Amino acid sequence: MRGHGLARFAAGDLVGILPPGSAAPRYYSLASGWADGFVEICVRQFPDGLCSTHLLNLRAGDSIAAFIRPNPGFALPRQRRPVLLIGAGTGVAPLAGFIRRNDRRVAMHLYFGSRDPAQDFYFEPELQHWLDEGRLTTLHTAFSRVPDGGGHVQDALRRNAEHVRGVVAQGAIVRVCGSRAMAQGVAQALDEVLKPLQLSMAALKAQERYAEDVF
Repeated sequence: MRGHGLARFAAGDLVGILPPGSAAPRYYSLASGWADGFVEICVRQFPDGLCSTHLLNLRAGDSIAAFIRPNPGFALPRQRRPVLLIGAGTGVAPLAGFIRRNDRRVAMHLYFGSRDPAQDFYFEPELQHWLDEGRLTTLHTAFSRVPDGGGHVQDALRRNAEHVRGVVAQGAIVRVCGSRAMAQGVAQALDEVLKPLQLSMAALKAQERYAEDVF
């Protein structure tokens, strides 16, 4: 989408979309920034989803009613500290936006979970390309609906506990995006994994190193 008339925005900000016949906006996390020249979101269609159905029926040249809602608390600070990104399903969208704009090649580590890699491995080609470019340092996946898929994203954190601890011990910034239930599972996993460091999710929040965008 092209954002004609929209305020300036960055990956991780929200776009509010008003579907026809509704006065209540639906919010989507942006996978792109103003400098990219386009507005990108990740939409999963629900059978009775008013906004998702409307968006997925759009054709090239159609217009929508939308506005930007800044989300500064989720933005990455301009520091050369490693970044631990944790997302599930369409929650990978803003995290992909962070990686896309990682021109300085700060170490970024993505843990991504979804159901089936054949259906909802969102941004797979881009992620592989960003690995090759060095914008993304490591990619860890978990797929819950396929044999030997690795379960959920929090299971991937536990399996790679030593890696997670190493990144956090280097002062990493942590960003989590996905459903509220997923974020709760991630919080439990992080508390377990970080216990040997005498750290927890609450401690990372207090240090302004942890933020989440949940829906």
